[in-house]
Amino acid sequence: MKLSMLKLLTILALLSNLSLFAASEKKESSDQKVLAFLEQALSSNENYTLEKATIVKKEPLKEIAGWTVYFVRIDLKLKDGSKTVSLSDVVFSDGVLFSKDFTALGNKRSIKSRFSLDMDANAYDKEHLLLGNFDAPHKLVIFSDPLCPFCMDFVPEVIADVQKNPETFALFYYHFPLSIHPASPTLVKAILLAEEKGDKAITQKVYKAYLDIQEKDEQKILDIFNKTFDKRFTLQEINQASILKRLNDDLAFAQAMMINATPTIYVDGKKDDTKKVYKTFMKESK
Repeated sequence: MKLSMLKLLTILALLSNLSLFAASEKKESSDQKVLAFLEQALSSNENYTLEKATIVKKEPLKEIAGWTVYFVRIDLKLKDGSKTVSLSDVVFSDGVLFSKDFTALGNKRSIKSRFSLDMDANAYDKEHLLLGNFDAPHKLVIFSDPLCPFCMDFVPEVIADVQKNPETFALFYYHFPLSIHPASPTLVKAILLAEEKGDKAITQKVYKAYLDIQEKDEQKILDIFNKTFDKRFTLQEINQASILKRLNDDLAFAQAMMINATPTIYVDGKKDDTKKVYKTFMKESK
């Protein structure tokens, strides 16, 4: 079962958008009620076994007194024994009611997307350092898909800015191929192999090439990559265990951080939906 399917399963399994907690004689805290509700809604079935539900973080919902925003992680073990998958989500509760989301009447937008986890310092490792000085005062973390049109415009801009200010920024890059771009996982695996073979600038080259790959056949996708970047990679090479692990580690980290779109950028540990905050430091450095 793919990660995207499991995420969909999580959404469908939550019984309704707004639910009343079942009456109980026990006096449970709101946290306990939220966990019990999630565990009941996601009870084990023929595809997976529910390992546990965990509250990763919580904070007051400022717009509604008495309500709390919960960042939760759901650990599922697939019945076929292939792996354990962790899913992350944001939910809301006041201890009596449970909701997956709220919609702001003013702009008719979900408020769920406003909430994000802060970036842990463990994200700043040398394996993911794309450009800049590792010890620079400002840390940028990007989650991107090389076939995402928005990423194709944004990532090269960030790269150029970091190249101009290498002592100001450390730019860390995480692969997050989206399911809407079927060629992306193969392309990312080829990028990872090129890096493993010493081509440390391959990510910049891919974005500079501005690829538009509509193929779904993995060999045809790899052929395009090989021809474009003068490589001779094979399917066996890009699907070796070390490459798959790096890709899956990036995907797992994105999932844990509740990333659901690309490009996503964090500046000094904070998610920046404007994608412009880092430029203020660049201006100050001049």
